[in-house]
Amino acid sequence: MNTSPGKGTAPRFIQICASQNDLFALDGQGSIYQYNFTSQTWQKLVASRSDESPARGDRASRGGSRPAFP
Repeated sequence: MNTSPGKGTAPRFIQICASQNDLFALDGQGSIYQYNFTSQTWQKLVASRSDESPARGDRASRGGSRPAFP
């Protein structure tokens, strides 16, 4: 999805993150966008999972044993 001024409705971002070479934004629905400096538009990133990644909701062990509470 490309979003630029004058083309439809631009998303409202609640957070923007910049690195040395990239610019990312998060909207209210949890979608992530990356700014394309060449076309000067925001492009929605699509999440994908590999077969090795845990299923959504699965919690990975962070190591070590957990204390038992009475």
